[in-house]
Amino acid sequence: MSNLAGILTLRRLVAAWSDSSQEEAARFVDSHRDLLPRRITSAQLYGLVNVVRSAHCFADVQRFVRHQGKKAERAGRRDVANYWEEVDQTLSSLRNNAKKLQQLIDSLPLTVDPQSGLDMLHLQLAGEFVQHLIAHSLYWSPIPKER
Repeated sequence: MSNLAGILTLRRLVAAWSDSSQEEAARFVDSHRDLLPRRITSAQLYGLVNVVRSAHCFADVQRFVRHQGKKAERAGRRDVANYWEEVDQTLSSLRNNAKKLQQLIDSLPLTVDPQSGLDMLHLQLAGEFVQHLIAHSLYWSPIPKER
């Protein structure tokens, strides 16, 4: 498979996976609706998406999510800490989806070894999931009243 064909195949597979993950992200947000937008702020959610978009590896995302959980724990906000723990578990579980997608193509483009390719794909799936998570979270957040 040529590099361009690999890139296009990868994009198509990630887009199809993203479409199928939207419902799961919505269910996740719905199960934490009581925390939005006061306990889990839009600033925290935008921080998450910024980290996912700028991360060089999935471990960067994990560090951010775990740090958010530890901050909430120190502040005595166990419900918020639980939210971040569940985000961590959900995003980490996407590695299995990345492995399945990786098997569907001959080789991931622009990677040196399969492990870094898997991490890159895991990071892409995390980005897609977080995008759905934030969109649905903001959808449920009330519109501020004008004064």
